[in-house]
Amino acid sequence: MIRSMMRRVTGGRWPEIRAGEQLSCPEVGRLLQQFLDGELDRDSEISSLADHLEECKRCGLEADTYRKIKQALASRRAEVPPESVERLRQFGERLADS
Repeated sequence: MIRSMMRRVTGGRWPEIRAGEQLSCPEVGRLLQQFLDGELDRDSEISSLADHLEECKRCGLEADTYRKIKQALASRRAEVPPESVERLRQFGERLADS
């Protein structure tokens, strides 16, 4: 609740996640693709997200689905058009917001 209020107040920017902070499912959804792509660089975000994925069955299953999609795409060894990757990322963001 506080984080969503801060997001409105700061024009859409999310406050930094502190070590040991518990994340909500929408927050995990916002970070999940970056996490799976190895793009998160703050240890506090990585740790909090990994903890949430261990505890939350829904988010854990979502992460597993994304991993399988990534593996299937990688096994094709064909270059994936950037617009397809962007559509998949947007799809994930819409799922996280629901």
